[in-house]
Amino acid sequence: MTKPSSQLAKDVASELEWRRRRKRLALLGIWATAIILAVLYLRCGSGWGTGGKGAGKGPGAGSGVAVTPGAKRCVVRVSAEGIVVDGKKMKREEAVKTCKATDGALITVTGDARQGDWDELRTSLEGAGVKIFTRGD
Repeated sequence: MTKPSSQLAKDVASELEWRRRRKRLALLGIWATAIILAVLYLRCGSGWGTGGKGAGKGPGAGSGVAVTPGAKRCVVRVSAEGIVVDGKKMKREEAVKTCKATDGALITVTGDARQGDWDELRTSLEGAGVKIFTRGD
């Protein structure tokens, strides 16, 4: 069965229209990608932030807090098991003595710790003149 010539002409025209639309859409996609890449290049500079060979002397370099080599804090964790200072389990008096030799105590109190243990340790550290820095609340 052959199609009438008018139907064939419509099918050919619709196929050509579809090819033209697809070509136009592809070209539009290429242009959009090129514009996005150009904007990214102009906004973000010449690099993608993956590290580099530079000395790091940009506007944000050196804006951190300087830490002196002697500024060491003892790390204290108060939990249900007790008091752990720098990875070693200690009693309150030993913890205060250890932290007094440093520039302060960085303290983490877990949710299962006894409130009384933390209160007693805080009072002892404050009495010994140790700076207290807490993590969390």
